[in-house]
Amino acid sequence: MKEEDDFTVRALPGTRRTILVVDDHELVRIGMRITIRERFGDRFAVTEAATLEDALVFLNAHAGETALLLLDLQLDDSRGLTGLHVMRRSFPDLPVVIVSGSDDPRIRSEAALHGAAAYVPKDGGPGGVTRLMETIASIAAGEPRPAAPAVPARHAAGRAAGLRLTDRQVQVLELVLAGYDNRAIAEETGLAVGTVKNCVSAVFLAFNVSSRAELIAMFAS
Repeated sequence: MKEEDDFTVRALPGTRRTILVVDDHELVRIGMRITIRERFGDRFAVTEAATLEDALVFLNAHAGETALLLLDLQLDDSRGLTGLHVMRRSFPDLPVVIVSGSDDPRIRSEAALHGAAAYVPKDGGPGGVTRLMETIASIAAGEPRPAAPAVPARHAAGRAAGLRLTDRQVQVLELVLAGYDNRAIAEETGLAVGTVKNCVSAVFLAFNVSSRAELIAMFAS
């Protein structure tokens, strides 16, 4: 599991024994449920949700019984890291494992910075399944790992002083540092997604960075 050694994993209370699988593909959910049952027997119950909304409905009623959330990044009602941001804000004590079809290092880095317990790519082979089961086992066992760095969104305006950013661009900067993706920023500010993209590009140019991860790391230092 050395590829996930930049994540923090907290021990789970013994009363939590439900794993919530959130993925918009039914076959993926079925496959995960069967594999978890084969690996862990009756240790965990598995509940499925096809959308972020369905997951939130379940967790609002059963968060105290839920040990772990397996979250896809591409849902009908959520794209990118929006689902992770929502879950971390709503249920900060619930470990969230990202299970994604993308193995983009930038997305992995941002997920780590924003509190994902682990990031496991879907590679469609036995190696990916093994990694996922090992990740679940390590989280359930509460194995300690180095903490991900904190990412303060505060003081963005001060750090941006002198860079000729507009008030709108500073607002977008603060939301980027808070973990919002472009779609979530658009919803929060009422701006068009295209306008948000332009603001993000201007922020990257002002700080001489090429990704959210670089920008976040700069403010975390």
